[in-house]
Order: sequence, then C-alpha cells, then structure tokens
Amino acid sequence: MSTNKLLKEYLTFIVDFHNVIRKEYNISNNENIWSYIIEKELEKGTVGVYNYIRHGSGFTVEKNEVICEYDIAPLNEYDIKFSFWKFKNFIETNYKQIIIEDSLLKKDLSDMITANILSWLITDGINWNIYQINFTALESF
Repeated sequence: MSTNKLLKEYLTFIVDFHNVIRKEYNISNNENIWSYIIEKELEKGTVGVYNYIRHGSGFTVEKNEVICEYDIAPLNEYDIKFSFWKFKNFIETNYKQIIIEDSLLKKDLSDMITANILSWLITDGINWNIYQINFTALESF
C-alpha cells in the first residue's frame, strides 16, 4: 500500500473526526477545534463513533480500534503536525496485517517533503522531526 494513500487515509480520518466534533459542539468552521476544546476545558469525550483525549497541542482519537494521534494547536500556517511514530501507529492499528519497515516509511515521507506535500516543523532553526500538512492537501491526492 502506498504511503500517499495511507497519508490520505490519515488526513481523511482527522477531517471526518473534525466534522463530527464541529457538529456535536456547534463549532464554527473558522474556529480552531483545539482552541475551542481548551477554552471549554474538555479533556476527553465521545462524539459519534469517536473517542478522543486532548493532550498537549493535539488529540488522540480512537474509532473501531484505529488510533489517530496528531497535533493541531495553531502554531503556524500548517493545520496538522505529526511525528513518524504517530503516523506509523495509525497505519499499524488500521492495518494490523501490514508490517511497516521504518526506513522505507521514513524515505517515503522524506520524498513527500521533497515534493512539497509535507513540510518539516522548524522553529528557531531547529528541525523537530515533526511533519506538517494542511487540510487542503487532501485535494491533491
């Protein structure tokens, strides 16, 4: 299975969760979900078929034993930030039969950075080894 397809599934999972949580809490489309959850002091909950826990700058979301972790705090112009481990964990909980070679997945993600699909999170000249992407990237898959 291609990493592009897996990344699209990861983003689609997040978008679907956001659509459900926006509807459940009546959050406007121009309001950041994480900011809303912080303001309302919601730590965890269930919306639709999703169980979520807010952590630091993002969420851990579970649906049908698939775990999706990501950061969404409005730190810069990118909507979603995720580590290699978070993305790999999503794949492994979604496709239990797939064995992921770390080096191949890292190469594919690196190629996506070269192709300007993903970007590194770099602050004050430090590369945090965190990938970034916008929701609009779904349109390019």
